[in-house]
Amino acid sequence: MAKLSELLYEKTKSLWLSSTEEPFLVKMAEGTLEQSLFRNYMLQDYFYILEYIKILKELRSLAKKPAMQRFMEEIISVTEKECFLVHVPEMKKLGIGDEEREKTKACQVVWDYTSYIHKQVKEEGFLAGLTALLQCSWSYAYIGRKMTEKYGSTIPLSPYKAWFEAYSVKEYVEANQLWIDSLDREWEAVRSENESQDVEHTEKLCKIFQRCAEYELLLWKSLYQLSS
Repeated sequence: MAKLSELLYEKTKSLWLSSTEEPFLVKMAEGTLEQSLFRNYMLQDYFYILEYIKILKELRSLAKKPAMQRFMEEIISVTEKECFLVHVPEMKKLGIGDEEREKTKACQVVWDYTSYIHKQVKEEGFLAGLTALLQCSWSYAYIGRKMTEKYGSTIPLSPYKAWFEAYSVKEYVEANQLWIDSLDREWEAVRSENESQDVEHTEKLCKIFQRCAEYELLLWKSLYQLSS
């Protein structure tokens, strides 16, 4: 039988490809995106990351195996460093200070998206949450690779080149693969314990992953709609 990650990829690859064709990302790659739109993206991404960290900590508390607990702890540490040592300073370069961060609220898509993941963790448990969060990490790796391949001549000249580099570098790709491998191992362990529920459980995880990909695509669309 195929790995869970292979099933997830087949379910969402068309959605990820659609994301790479969204005007927001295309204009970033071409270097023509209005800075005000990217500025808003950075704010919304900040709100998403904060919820992402909360969900990671919730998953850490649900992890039963010591190895998985250590893995979750490492992801939390890396994500917090990325948020507060990279993302926040980058926002300040764009003129986004502490006061604006506190006054601005998450847009409806980010709110709905993160609420959905919180709900899956609460109702479906650890593996569902791990699957949902992987979609974000994996989709960014996919977007980074595809966009770099397609816009290899314009990205180096784009003011947003650092964004594409961050999600296509070897370190990010390898970290994402570790997450994929961890999910596959966890899924195999759960399958061996509950073979009677295998098909139903797998379909549910695929549905969660696909729904998260739909939220990601919707977010790229909504971020660009501010320009109209």
